[in-house]
Amino acid sequence: MVPDEKGILHLATHLTYHDAPWIQYQMLQDNEQKFIFVHNTISNKVAEFFKVKSFRSTLLLTQSLSLELRSENITGLEAFGQKESLISRLKHILDMYAEGRGVFNELLQNADDAGASSWSLIWDKRTHASNSLLSPDMKEWQGTAFMVYNDGIFLEKDYKNIVNIGQGSKLEDLSTTGRFGLGFNSVYHFTDIPSFVSHDTIVIFDPHILYLP
Repeated sequence: MVPDEKGILHLATHLTYHDAPWIQYQMLQDNEQKFIFVHNTISNKVAEFFKVKSFRSTLLLTQSLSLELRSENITGLEAFGQKESLISRLKHILDMYAEGRGVFNELLQNADDAGASSWSLIWDKRTHASNSLLSPDMKEWQGTAFMVYNDGIFLEKDYKNIVNIGQGSKLEDLSTTGRFGLGFNSVYHFTDIPSFVSHDTIVIFDPHILYLP
């Protein structure tokens, strides 16, 4: 048994230790999912030893959904990724798309498909802090970044299309993949961890499964 914030004893598995201090306490209380936190005198290390659940891990697991995403009214965080034998397939795609100017053409085409009226390239030389990440391994990706902006917004079908990276003979026919299909993957010429934000959703791809929790 482990005490909660009010000193009431609970089974350890019913409690959560707060390992995301950058999330304000009030935001946690306003969340639809209620958490019972361990007493503040108990360190995260001790809580973990007694099998208390990590707040970050719990949040990720309970919000995790299959790739039939957006079939319901969903808010918050989603487990989102490309589910195929990715590495060799992505290499094949990169062989089809020349590095350099062709990548920008694809990104511009994506913006046009999304109905965007503006498009910008940004070279961001800033380095960001690493104390509020979902995983310590993500700190390697807090430095200089190349950003592409457009004012279009993803639709439900666009999220599905962007994880459909082609099947069999269709892989060679770029016109059959639909919006944001093969073309988006040309960004792997520049990064192993591409990401994008649209409306209230952030998507991060990690095909090597090395950096995301």
